[in-house]
Amino acid sequence: MAKTNSFGIALFVVASAVWAHAVLAEQAPSDPQAEGNANACGISISAKAQPLAMVALTITSRCLPDEQIILHHSGLMFSHKTDAAGIAKMAVPALSAKAVFVATFDNGDGALTMIDVPDADQFQRVALQWQGTKGLQLHAYEAGAGYWSDSHLSLQTAPLDLGSTKANDRFFTKLGTPDIADGFHAQVASFPNKDSGETQAIVLSVEAEITDENCGRTVVGEILRRNADNRSNGQQLTLYLPKCDAVGNFIVMGKILEKLEASVE
Repeated sequence: MAKTNSFGIALFVVASAVWAHAVLAEQAPSDPQAEGNANACGISISAKAQPLAMVALTITSRCLPDEQIILHHSGLMFSHKTDAAGIAKMAVPALSAKAVFVATFDNGDGALTMIDVPDADQFQRVALQWQGTKGLQLHAYEAGAGYWSDSHLSLQTAPLDLGSTKANDRFFTKLGTPDIADGFHAQVASFPNKDSGETQAIVLSVEAEITDENCGRTVVGEILRRNADNRSNGQQLTLYLPKCDAVGNFIVMGKILEKLEASVE
């Protein structure tokens, strides 16, 4: 399946391919031997709800070891890979209380699963996604905080830890396997909803480190936002990076969304 920078188009093509594959399977004539081989090489995806509106996914594809997968969920997409046994495991922030996850392989095969995640309504979530090794980063600043202050939040300062992160904590999640060339990547920021306590404003920004791979190029990403009222929307971001004599520096796109109102303890 050809990859594309258009996340909406890619999702439509993938969904169509999965549906067509399912229809063809239903219309195929019954053959016990063929059915046995199909079961042995079938693809399955299971989901289990975790705390903090996270979902643990397990993809099993015994005949597709060390293969690339693209995961889709409510407009979010990121790349992963099966291990030598054809299994892939990951934890994904739910962007919907009725969560649907679709996994597709490069050969067009795939599977989907649905799961109820009631506590997804307790969080506002913002995702930054992009394709390739562009080095994009999502940052959040509480109440006018400065860079690397105590109220500057990012994947480095507030990573998800299911063992210690509390329901009223802000946290960041990283999605995507870095060693897949031209793969899809995402960072997701999670904030408790404003009706769970006192609120304060949070400002979001996107940063890109200038590297030998991306200097002098145009970097395109997408922001997806799941609001407190259960609506979601997306917007494309375009960053024009300086020439290669600026390698090692960062470019910042500030105030990418209107201020969020997130709860505090």
